[in-house]
Amino acid sequence: MQLFALNNASRYGRIELDVTLHDGADFLFDAAMIGGGQSTLEIVTTVRHAEPNATSRQTVRSVLGGKAMGSYLGKVAVARDAQHTDSEQSVKAMLLNRGATANAKPELEIYADDVKCAHGATVGELDANQLFYAAARGMPPAAAKALLLEGFIGGLWDALGEDSEIAVRAREALHEVTR
Repeated sequence: MQLFALNNASRYGRIELDVTLHDGADFLFDAAMIGGGQSTLEIVTTVRHAEPNATSRQTVRSVLGGKAMGSYLGKVAVARDAQHTDSEQSVKAMLLNRGATANAKPELEIYADDVKCAHGATVGELDANQLFYAAARGMPPAAAKALLLEGFIGGLWDALGEDSEIAVRAREALHEVTR
């Protein structure tokens, strides 16, 4: 199963998932949080590997401006009998200014011995050299930011295509938050 999500509520948006995976199951979750102003955005996931040979991939990207706050809390729980589990969590946030806040807490709880599990979280800002390069080529600052941020989250929607409804809405939200 593959699930895509876009959380860009103007005030408060929360997405919560609780998934249990059985023998041979495959779960992919690709999500973006895009917020500005005073928005508070949350994604909370619990993925339980209950039986062997299941895989899960969670990729979450956040773009936050103004005084927006984005939080990701994700737990992967691997049961004792869930040998040969393969799980990944990748969480990255881009802060557009100092008033924005990103919280990331990927978590692994593993009781099986023969597993491959990884998680990581990073928070950063746009590269000033990339923005300068775009400006030197005549690109307006807001357009350059939007383009770089689209590249930051754009890979999430590749399976759906760039004209999918979620990809279009994400681009619109990025243009809105970079104004």
